[in-house]
Amino acid sequence: MKPILEKFSKDHRNVWHLLNHMNDGLMITDHNQSIVAVNPSFEKITGYTFEEVAHKNPRFLQSGQTSRSVFNEMWEKIRTDGTWTGELINKRKNGERFWSFITITHIKKEREEDCFYIGMMRDITERKQAEKQITHLAYHDALTQLPNRILFKKQLKEALLHAKYNREKFAVLFLDLDHFKKVNDSLGHHIGDQLLQQISTRLQHIVGTDGMVSRFGGDEFTILLHPLKDKLEAYRKVKRIVQSFQAPVECSGERIYTNTSIGLSFYPEHGLDFHALLKNADSAMYRAKEEGRGQFREYTTAMDEETRGRLQLERELRIAIQKQEFEVYYQLQVNVENNKPYGIEALVRWNHPKKGILSPHAFLPAAEETGLIVKIDDWVLRTACLQTKKWHDEGFGDLVISVNISKKQFDRADFVERVKQIIEETGINPHLLSLEITENMAITQIQEAVEKLIQLKKIGVQLSLDDFGTGYSSLSQLKNIPIDTLKIDKSFIQDTNSQNQENLALVKLIIAMAKSLNFSVICEGVETEEQLHLIQTEGCHHAQGYLFSKPLNYEKCGSIMQSMNENVKVV
Repeated sequence: MKPILEKFSKDHRNVWHLLNHMNDGLMITDHNQSIVAVNPSFEKITGYTFEEVAHKNPRFLQSGQTSRSVFNEMWEKIRTDGTWTGELINKRKNGERFWSFITITHIKKEREEDCFYIGMMRDITERKQAEKQITHLAYHDALTQLPNRILFKKQLKEALLHAKYNREKFAVLFLDLDHFKKVNDSLGHHIGDQLLQQISTRLQHIVGTDGMVSRFGGDEFTILLHPLKDKLEAYRKVKRIVQSFQAPVECSGERIYTNTSIGLSFYPEHGLDFHALLKNADSAMYRAKEEGRGQFREYTTAMDEETRGRLQLERELRIAIQKQEFEVYYQLQVNVENNKPYGIEALVRWNHPKKGILSPHAFLPAAEETGLIVKIDDWVLRTACLQTKKWHDEGFGDLVISVNISKKQFDRADFVERVKQIIEETGINPHLLSLEITENMAITQIQEAVEKLIQLKKIGVQLSLDDFGTGYSSLSQLKNIPIDTLKIDKSFIQDTNSQNQENLALVKLIIAMAKSLNFSVICEGVETEEQLHLIQTEGCHHAQGYLFSKPLNYEKCGSIMQSMNENVKVV
């Protein structure tokens, strides 16, 4: 190197010796762009010694991965400004690609042969890899590695621009796994995570290069099918997705069957921007759920009316809670041996200012979806206990009040304490309070549920399993759950006739097995003397249904109970 550097002035040589100790790589070329000097850092970064690169054109470092336009811009800037700074992807001696941050300066002299170029190079590969990782994390879901909501929105907006310019069509799919929470609750979140990962793989396999699959959040996925020839192409893809859910998913030895509900919207028919297309696909997905799940629906404008109706219902529910527009109705539970009132079930009604008395079916699903059900349930429990305590004081001293408990209410960490507080506030005898839970609540997160039920039993509260026969439990499963009463679902009772021997046999079996496990039984939905005779014959002592009374407000229910106690026949 020394003979080569002798052409430079003494000052330049002193500078060069300083540059030998830089961390940045340094390269000098003559006016013909032939390398005449490099420093040790250049040799370390590239893997080449000076002897290997001397008199070569620096282009041998090019990797082929930098766009030609970058080089064109580089030389234009050097010609006009004398210097250029930018990033290039270069190649080391061992073939490895690396990112370099480079500044090239053209040192001009009077004579062309005295001109030269100085290049300063910094290896920024680690920084670029870190940036790539950060970008990946910002745009991808950590669990499934699918594009996330941010990237989906970005891609959809790009599809909108492309489709508008080229007059193309595309589809947006909104997917939600059916009953996914049951998997998390019953098998654990680690199984739920595995399920999401395998579902993600299935969706990617089906969509392939025809679109992009995104995990939008939780158990929700979105798919962009772009470009699209016609709707039939999207329908075929969606049908394959629905059919793929027929096969179980293996997760840590568990065979899990699940379904998905899918909504579709199409550009430009169902929206011209991101928000409209996504909202309409979401509305169509909810329609698919409402109509039975495990299917898909295309968006229609009628769904907007339903969405607005749901929002209006939610607003009215919030107002109803504030203005106390709810009312507790009661349905008699009768001791069939003496035709006397045994208990009553508390049932909420909404005294709507415009629509009149509304049954639970009209508003409880919305209340559960919004979480307002907890406030309603607390109010019903407190009101029912207060009013029943009045009946106790008026002579119905053994009357049992049954109150339904929603899953959201039961799942609250302070649920048992809230029950204690209401009992203390109302003064009701806890032994005359029966809390009704559903089968699914009893077998979901079973250990946690049993612990709460045991705490309630210690207070003295009775526990009843509502609508038995419609869920997933069996009597053998229930033997370790501290319940007092089974309520046989009305669908079994109402279908017990000579033509339906199967339901008749089931009712007989449930009553017999419940008695063997020391559970009392209440048969719901008793509407005829024939049904009453059947359950009496099989040894069921308590019944509930229209044969005795419909759900009634506090005053009317009290009158009927008084009449029954006086042995007055009630029509």
